[in-house]
Amino acid sequence: MTPNPKERGTGGRDGVRWEEHPLYGPIPHSPAGYDLTFQPDLPSGAVRGDPSRQRGFCPHCRPPRYFYVDQELRCRACGTAFVWPAERQRHWYEVLGLSVAGGPPASCPECRRERRTARALGQRLARAADDLRAHPEDVRALLEFAAATAEHALRTGTGDPARGIAAARKAARLDPGAVTAHFWEAMCHDAAGRTERAADCYRRFVRLARTRRTRSLREPLEHARRRLAEPRPAEDR
Repeated sequence: MTPNPKERGTGGRDGVRWEEHPLYGPIPHSPAGYDLTFQPDLPSGAVRGDPSRQRGFCPHCRPPRYFYVDQELRCRACGTAFVWPAERQRHWYEVLGLSVAGGPPASCPECRRERRTARALGQRLARAADDLRAHPEDVRALLEFAAATAEHALRTGTGDPARGIAAARKAARLDPGAVTAHFWEAMCHDAAGRTERAADCYRRFVRLARTRRTRSLREPLEHARRRLAEPRPAEDR
């Protein structure tokens, strides 16, 4: 729909005004509001919008998203420049139903993934803590709490690795066959920066686990051997 130059500005046919928009160019506006069927010319790489599926725009002061173009943004968390793709914008506003009045994402995809991961790890740790409170002598609950503590502390840098160490040691006392207790104790020591103590636990775990043909031990064994092969800095005293 191409505007008639005579209809730009005030007045115009059927009270339609043509407003100049920095992204869409001239767009029609009438006393009833913005024309939701209007389709401006698409620039290269743009994705056509469907205003009928959008919410949050004002009929008189905030037009709908007639089309979307890639936007270059900067992450508030890490400062990295990133692109918010046009197709992703359309998904936000026309599939997820987010308000078009809302701003673009403040964080880059990597920081958002880290935040989601940290939230999931925190929820796992909370569930493990609840289970351990209900079953303080249960080896499975002790191992899960030690594992959740280690992974949360290593990924987020927060938490109390000492509690995970205590849970792992208790599991090993209750069941000497629970060899993963030594692995999770090692991981908790790693999270606390106790590299020598972690190495001792890794060596104990490898010694006990290497004769077992259990698929679930394969990945922990690989991790333990990799950590033992790495040069270790002097431990903080």
